[in-house]
Amino acid sequence: MKSTSEVGHAKNVANLNDLISFADSYGAAYNPTKASLKLAALKQLAIEAQTDLTNVINKGVAYNNAVNVRGEAFYTLPAFATRVMNSLKATDASPELIKDAQSFNRKLQGGRAKPKPPVDPNATPPASNSTSQQSFDQKVQHFEGLIAVADSEESYDPGEDDLKVAGMSARLADYIAKNKAVDTAFADLSNARLSRDANLYKTSVGLVDVAKAVKAYIKSVYGAKSPEYAQVSPIRFKLISK
Repeated sequence: MKSTSEVGHAKNVANLNDLISFADSYGAAYNPTKASLKLAALKQLAIEAQTDLTNVINKGVAYNNAVNVRGEAFYTLPAFATRVMNSLKATDASPELIKDAQSFNRKLQGGRAKPKPPVDPNATPPASNSTSQQSFDQKVQHFEGLIAVADSEESYDPGEDDLKVAGMSARLADYIAKNKAVDTAFADLSNARLSRDANLYKTSVGLVDVAKAVKAYIKSVYGAKSPEYAQVSPIRFKLISK
């Protein structure tokens, strides 16, 4: 289900197109001197606004995909860390070294989070993003610590390739890359929203203020009680809260 904000942004763009259609139908009578109110400028504004909406949706999908891919990758980490611990216990490692490894392993056994519902690409950036990102950053650090402890034990040389230090290092690099991908996707989504909000809601030059100025111009040309103004008067443009 689309959010109220998503519907609001799209409705503003759709209403601008309706307003342009009426202005265009007035022919030579629609002749504002202000450049931003001329038909060519209005049509370009509508194109750019629709492009912004599409871009936010696309960036939102990319962000959701990156979050899902990362979640799937990290989901298996607790079980894998347990395998590393069992492999380490089968070596000549000292009790102190095992204790150090267990400290990192405990931090990786925080439970497997259930997949979150897709983020609404038009909603305000989730406040939990920084907290979630920090959680995954910490998991990377804890896993890196576990690898370092295993690597410090000379007798640690498992037969399983994925449990070898080289295999674990490759897994770590994959975690880091997937975590970074979420960071990048979120930044792209946030920037897309900023661009959309500027083009739609910036004072004087944004879609909402320009559209209101068009309505005021039509009112000045035909009069407040004219049938022409009655056509455009009900077309609403609203500022959507950030």
